[in-house]
Amino acid sequence: MDRGFDKLFVYGTLLTASAHPMSQLLQTGARLLGRGSIQARLYIISEIDAEGPNSYPGAVPSPRPQDRVWGEVHEVLTPEPLFAAFDDYEACAPGWPEPYEFLLRPVDVNLEDGSAMRAGSYLYTWDTSRAELVPDGRFAGLAADAR
Repeated sequence: MDRGFDKLFVYGTLLTASAHPMSQLLQTGARLLGRGSIQARLYIISEIDAEGPNSYPGAVPSPRPQDRVWGEVHEVLTPEPLFAAFDDYEACAPGWPEPYEFLLRPVDVNLEDGSAMRAGSYLYTWDTSRAELVPDGRFAGLAADAR
């Protein structure tokens, strides 16, 4: 399936520095283009699921230019099966109940070198009223137990 993206902005467990298996999968099928930010707010969502307590990041678009979520842009070299695996990981693949918690959406990324590009990113779609806002928009180190 063509999702219309060959670049992916990641801000959480898919970051290069993460030891998460999905980060490792991204690194095998993509090339890091650079670090940057999107206009959004970052939240840590905490829940108890079938495996116990779980915390993970979710970026939500913001109308305020000062709201930034920091991450990386990767050029996806093997869109399939990579995007299919990420869709399943983000629980927005066929077979997952709707409404989906995350959706792959277009974002404008401002890179550290001053350039900009369009990419896809998995953005959080559910209510954030009970989530923890991350004021600096940086995930690294905040939810080490994220699955």
